[in-house]
Amino acid sequence: MSDVKLPAYETLEPMLKEQGLAVTPSELHGLLCGMICGGMAVDGEQWLAPVSDYANQGDALTDGAKMVVRSVFDAASAELGGLTQTLFTSTAAELAEMEFDVEVLLPAEGSELMLRAEALSEWVTNFISGLGLMGMDKKQLSDDLTEAVAALEEIAQLGIDEDEDMQEQAMLFDNVVAYVPECVLTCLVGLSQRGDVEDEAADKPTLH
Repeated sequence: MSDVKLPAYETLEPMLKEQGLAVTPSELHGLLCGMICGGMAVDGEQWLAPVSDYANQGDALTDGAKMVVRSVFDAASAELGGLTQTLFTSTAAELAEMEFDVEVLLPAEGSELMLRAEALSEWVTNFISGLGLMGMDKKQLSDDLTEAVAALEEIAQLGIDEDEDMQEQAMLFDNVVAYVPECVLTCLVGLSQRGDVEDEAADKPTLH
């Protein structure tokens, strides 16, 4: 699964509309990533009901819609599952030399800054929602997780001011985009399932 590629925003957007799903590519990817980081098993279809509720008014997804959503889920689960495997099977020395990144599905870099900023807010907002759907309890989070979630909540509120220097805002935006994966990795380490995926606890996130 490691070679599964995430569809581009511009490719995915018309596909979602064609299937009648009321969700943007960023919203969908953020939601799925949040649920995976929150402990959802990646070898089943637990994503079906939440996506149906969120993007299809609770109606069952058509085969075409399932195929489109599955293409995003497979890419997200391959990336995050691979990161989890690496994080928990590597030595501290090996980890110190590695560079970790998590893809955040946004419009292409040449797109309008306002559009990319809105998409980032959508991604982060729905990532947090995905964590919540998997039972995240803020009162039980570690300090690192509390800080990461708080940072993501703040990022979700950021916007672009057309009256301010756009070049400067573009630089700040790039810095924020680069920081989001760090928060996601913190959530992945702290909340995602560790151990056998067939364990019955796979339905329920474990806090560490």
